[in-house]
Amino acid sequence: MPEPLKLKDLKLRMQAYGVRPSKKFGQNFLADFNMLRAIVADAEVNAGDCVLEVGTGAGSLTGFLCDAAGFVVSVEIDRGMFELARDSLEGCTNLLQLRADALARSGLNRQVEDVLHAVLAGRPPEAAQAEATKPPSPPPRGLKLKLVANLPYSVATAVLFALLHSDLPFERMVVMVQLEVAEKLAARPGSRHWGLPSLLLSRLAQTRLLRRVPAKVFWPKPKVDSALLELRPAAELDRAAYGRLRALAHVLFQRRRKTAANALALALGVEAATAAAWIAQAGGDPGARPEDLAPDVLAALADHPDLQPLVARAHKRDAGQVLAKAEKQARRAAWRKRVYNGRASLHGDEVSDE
Repeated sequence: MPEPLKLKDLKLRMQAYGVRPSKKFGQNFLADFNMLRAIVADAEVNAGDCVLEVGTGAGSLTGFLCDAAGFVVSVEIDRGMFELARDSLEGCTNLLQLRADALARSGLNRQVEDVLHAVLAGRPPEAAQAEATKPPSPPPRGLKLKLVANLPYSVATAVLFALLHSDLPFERMVVMVQLEVAEKLAARPGSRHWGLPSLLLSRLAQTRLLRRVPAKVFWPKPKVDSALLELRPAAELDRAAYGRLRALAHVLFQRRRKTAANALALALGVEAATAAAWIAQAGGDPGARPEDLAPDVLAALADHPDLQPLVARAHKRDAGQVLAKAEKQARRAAWRKRVYNGRASLHGDEVSDE
C-alpha cells in the first residue's frame, strides 16, 4: 500500500488540495498508525473479505484495509477529500472509491448497495451515476462482506441501521463511533443507556464494545472520547415481526415519562385499563416505564392482532408530525442562513456552512 501520511504531512497535503476537516460531515481523522492497525486486526480483515468503508476521509484507514483485504469499497461524500484520497491511494489495485452519500432518504444509497452486490458476485462494479475510481482488475469471487470504518460522527447511527436494514450479507461490522453512541447501541435491558436504538439493534445484531479510544488520537481533537464497536448481524431476521416491533417502539418510547399503560393508551387512543390488560397479558408490568418493558414483552405486544392496526395508524400519525417538524426546522434554518448571509455580505464577510 502507499506510505501512510503522518499528521504533519497530512496537513500539508490538505492545504495543497484546499480542503480542511468539515464539521458538517463530522470529520475527525485518526492520526495514530497503531490505532489504525488495531482496527484492522480487531475486525480480522483478511484476503477473503470485501470491506465497505463509509467515510474515506484522507484515506489513512483505507490504505491499511487494502493491504489486508481482498477488495475494498470506500465511500466519501466530500469532493475535496475524495480527490485527495484518490490521488494518495492511487497504488491500491484492490480499491474502488465512490464519491457519494452512503445514505438516501429511505435508508442506504441504492447505488452503494448495487456496487457491493456486484463485487460479491465477482463482477466489475459499475457506478455510472457518481464519481468513482476503477480498479484495474475485477474482484475475486466468494468474498465475505464486512464493514470497517471510522464513521462520521454526525451519521454513525443512521449508517449502521441503514446497512442492517438492507439485504447485504454482512458477516461483521467494526466501527469507530462516539463513546456515548457506542454505549447506547451496545446497552442491555435495565441499564441507563437502554433505549429505542439499543432495543432495535438488539433484534438486528449482537453488539459489544471492543475498546475505548481517547480523543487525543484524532485530528481535529474531538471534545469526547470514542469507542470501537463490534456488531455481528443476526443470521436470521423476521423482517415483518421486526417492522411491527419498530413501529410500536417508536410510538411508545416517545412517551417515556409515563407508565407503560398510560403511554400505550395515549399512543393508541384506548382506555388505560385496556392498555394495562394488554401489557399484563404479554407478561409485562403496566406500571413500569416503557423502556423497562422486556424486549420479548414489547415483541408480544407488537404481534397482538388487536394492537397491530392501532399501532400502524399511530405510527403513521407520529411520522407525519415528525416530518412536519423537520420541514419547519429546515425552513427556519434556510431563513436564518439567508438573513445572516445577507448581513455578512453588507460587511464584506463570508459565512461558512461548516
